Parts: sequence; C-alpha cells; structure tokens
Amino acid sequence: MFVETVTSPRDEWEKWNERLGMTTDPPAALVASVAWVGTDGLVTALNVWDSPDAIADFYMERVGSFVRAEGKPPNPPERHGQPIAAYFRR
Repeated sequence: MFVETVTSPRDEWEKWNERLGMTTDPPAALVASVAWVGTDGLVTALNVWDSPDAIADFYMERVGSFVRAEGKPPNPPERHGQPIAAYFRR
C-alpha cells in the first residue's frame, strides 16, 4: 500500500479528477480516494494505491499525455510512502 495527497484549488482538482477518471473510471490499483474542502477553501485528496509501481503505471497510462500536452500541474501529488498503520472497514 502507498499513500499520496494532492492539495489544490477546487477548479484545478475538478479538472484533473475529471480528466484522469479518478472517481468515474478508477484505476484498478487505486484502493481508495477521498477528497474534501478544507477551511482554507482548498481541496485535499487522499489516494491509497496498491504500490509505488501502481502509481508509475497510472502515470504512464493516463497522466503522462496530459502533462506532455499542458505541462505539469501547479500542485502535483505529494507522495507519503508506505503507511505504518491502516484500517479500512469492509
């Protein structure tokens, strides 16, 4: 399991979320994705992946073409690594 977060203005988050299909066509390696609006008005999304390799595959399959066409997002994901504890209710 591997965890990342992305914090950005809502319009930027909506643009990338829609293009990448994070909630409409989630990648098989995406375990969970939760997004919320903070008190500062920014959206933070927490993504839990199967592994770091899964993120690399996702980049090659979906993200890379957008980055090549438009450049890197102003607020890229922050990779946090392997969690030391996790709980998911089934």
